[in-house]
Amino acid sequence: MAKQVFTLQVNGYDYQVLVEPNRCLHDVVREEIGLTGTKEGCGTGDCGACTLWMDGEPVTSCLGLGGEGEGVEITTIEGLA
Repeated sequence: MAKQVFTLQVNGYDYQVLVEPNRCLHDVVREEIGLTGTKEGCGTGDCGACTLWMDGEPVTSCLGLGGEGEGVEITTIEGLA
């Protein structure tokens, strides 16, 4: 799948990332943006270690896609400090 540019608003900052649209949101936040506070535990959305907040709602980022982060406000554990 071809990479696409997405603009993600994370912790109040805009980041442009060039990723495959089906890439896991957890990986995009950790590897492309460099915010490593979000951890992957189970990879199935059961444990909650990868929880991010999208527009104020908790989501398991291991099940979300990077492209789904465009147009919403994402808050990571780093953004709660």
